[in-house]
Amino acid sequence: MNASDFSLDDLSQLIERIYEGASEELPWQRSLEQLRTALRANYVTLILRPSAPGDPGFMVNAGPVETWAISAYSDTYYALDPFVGLPPGEVHTVAELLGEERWLQSAFYQQFNAPLDVFHIMGADLHTPNGIECRLRICRPHGDKGFNARDKAFCARLLTHLRRAVNLQGQLKRTETERQLYASAVERMQIGTVILDNNLQVLETNQAACELLDESDGLSLVNERLSATYRRDNQALQGLIKLALQERLKPGPQIAEAITLQRPSGRNSLGVVVQSLPREESLEGRHPAVAVFLRDPERRVTVEPQSLRQLFGFTPAEAALAIQLAHGDTLDEAGARLNIRRNTVKAHLRAIFSKAGVTRQSELAYVLHNSVAVLGGSTLGDERARVL
Repeated sequence: MNASDFSLDDLSQLIERIYEGASEELPWQRSLEQLRTALRANYVTLILRPSAPGDPGFMVNAGPVETWAISAYSDTYYALDPFVGLPPGEVHTVAELLGEERWLQSAFYQQFNAPLDVFHIMGADLHTPNGIECRLRICRPHGDKGFNARDKAFCARLLTHLRRAVNLQGQLKRTETERQLYASAVERMQIGTVILDNNLQVLETNQAACELLDESDGLSLVNERLSATYRRDNQALQGLIKLALQERLKPGPQIAEAITLQRPSGRNSLGVVVQSLPREESLEGRHPAVAVFLRDPERRVTVEPQSLRQLFGFTPAEAALAIQLAHGDTLDEAGARLNIRRNTVKAHLRAIFSKAGVTRQSELAYVLHNSVAVLGGSTLGDERARVL
């Protein structure tokens, strides 16, 4: 098959694969393979992030590319590549821009392309609205004819779709990065998050919520729905969840209501906040509708010793002691846990109070737990294991 043999159905499938490529594990691999077949190319490469000093970049290849070629281009030959800086959104061949003689004399051709049996190159540079720059390169071997006007026109027809797909992938990646960042911060603060769908079934939970639900101490999962242990608490919880589902259908800000749930173990009650999520008019089937936030007052967040050293100028020993004191240990308990003498503990304590600007242990706990250091922390149990 080649470009002239491509039917409308083939073209439609290729365009579909270009848009699907934004979510593939290796972006656009399938569409590049189909494009390679259509244009009778030995290689098709999409450079999503060009190589730079100290940065190998990121490229996706279709064709029997040898491992040495990928690493060699990223390490060395990208700097010799003369077929760069093309007019945005236009399809050109290397022969058009450089001339065949100059191309054959270039070190890039002689050292990199010739060993790979690459002679003819057609390509385009794409710039998306989000500032992404990528390069599409299509290659043919020495024994084949060069790319003609029909090949260029076929490639040009795809550029708009490829640009949009690359832009879409950039938006998805940015959104996912932000989501992971916020989710990580919530996890570090030991806030459980449960997302319910429009049928009030659990759609997603974070690690902190999973641990709380697994304990079944005040709250559990029953038939994929949240259920409080005690009847009165459960009635109140279900009422708030249903109210949140109803309120999301109304215009205006989303509601957030809070309750506490008693625990059979006798531990402090769980704090629960129920909030409606914005309605997605275009979504059918299961979709996020209600968020439920959980907080166990006995699950204390803490910080990495390194964070405390950077923020307050603590020594390693002072940072380790500050962590224990901030979580309620007495001086004797902290000294025993860290295997240091009481006089040494007192000396460290004076330095800690001075550097943190506090005079009491309760103030120290407040300062540490409300500092940005918690964003690099973990659970109390994990931290204590690390300190020991």
